[in-house]
Amino acid sequence: MGFKRSVLIGMIALVCLPAYHGSARGDLQNKVSAREMFNTYFTQKGFVTGKIGIPELKTEVVLKENRFFRKEENVEDVCERITEIREEFGLPNPDSECVLGYGWCGFLHADYGEEKAYGYIVLIKKGLNDVSRVYTVGHECGHFLWYINQQEMIYQKFKDPDLVRAQISSNCDFAVLCGWAAVEIAGYNLSDCIIIDVE
Repeated sequence: MGFKRSVLIGMIALVCLPAYHGSARGDLQNKVSAREMFNTYFTQKGFVTGKIGIPELKTEVVLKENRFFRKEENVEDVCERITEIREEFGLPNPDSECVLGYGWCGFLHADYGEEKAYGYIVLIKKGLNDVSRVYTVGHECGHFLWYINQQEMIYQKFKDPDLVRAQISSNCDFAVLCGWAAVEIAGYNLSDCIIIDVE
């Protein structure tokens, strides 16, 4: 299950340029653009940008230069991993935001001056059987596609995109649609899916 998590990194430039720490050459620091700082920061944290493939949905997206993506599969404990991620980025850890499902999708929002960047994270629990894994990846990547306004590429996979689009009113609706679309694309039928257990 996915729940929207919007978090603020803050003044990312303070941690983004370790090579310039303590440097007296301010003129060199000014030559590094916010875009370069974001790119360095997010790639050092394991994010990628550019073309992102989502094979479970037979889809790929090309991210804008200020958007980054990281998917972690085989996560032992999704709730614990969310806590670790929040600590990694120096964010508070409210106990009430624990996820009980098989996956999670959230994003980080970074600001530096007028520039903004976004890092999207998908977590998938370890030990899922294939149909549960396919559904969960489709579902969580559905949240990701919603966040980056790329729903249309999924709607166009249906015989009547307008009808499907009219039925979707929220991020959660769209994520469920993507989960079941992934199951269909993988060739499973409904009887294969009774083993998807939501705690």
